[in-house]
Amino acid sequence: MAAFVVNVGVNAAHRVRSPLFTDGSFRLWPIPEQRPWAPPMVRLPEVWGERAVHLDPDLEAGTPTYGDNCRWAARAFALRRAGPGDLLLFLARLHPSAEGSGTPGFYLVGQLEVAETLADLTADPGAGWWDGNAHVRRSRAGAPWDSFWVFRGDRASRLYRRAVAFTRTEADRVFGGGWLWRDSRTELQTLGSYTRTVRRLEGRGEELVRSLCPS
Repeated sequence: MAAFVVNVGVNAAHRVRSPLFTDGSFRLWPIPEQRPWAPPMVRLPEVWGERAVHLDPDLEAGTPTYGDNCRWAARAFALRRAGPGDLLLFLARLHPSAEGSGTPGFYLVGQLEVAETLADLTADPGAGWWDGNAHVRRSRAGAPWDSFWVFRGDRASRLYRRAVAFTRTEADRVFGGGWLWRDSRTELQTLGSYTRTVRRLEGRGEELVRSLCPS
């Protein structure tokens, strides 16, 4: 078995911030799509107005899914090795809300335990468990079917009720202390840089990162 740390949601480049509340709860806001909205894409008017949003992962749907361009996007190459029983752990940049305190940070916000994979989609596969995934929705709205992959989660897949802090301490434990923490960069910048690419963990690293997941 393996675990994969996947950076998701809005980041410092976006005007929208995913809020972290004082009790540890949060809202994970998706990035906007580059294409204009068209059915069956999703909109969140209260967050992004009339823009289409890339709601991925979608862990609150009847069938939890996550999609990525594992075939051609270097950041997602590691996910080509993900199979049933492996765990995708979603890491997000959360920002204290108006009622919060402290500084922005990275947090584990949810998980998808892989039950099934649909790989290298180059044409519409027809109706199925993948229908609600953001990549499928975007392609059905006119975008290319560009060999993306979609992962279906089992019943253990979920957003967490409370965010789990992922700081330099957790990163050094999980990844073995091999990261370079330059004085010229903030901890947040270093974490963001190293997790921009999906990170695969097995053995002791996998055990450690799984131990961070709330029961």
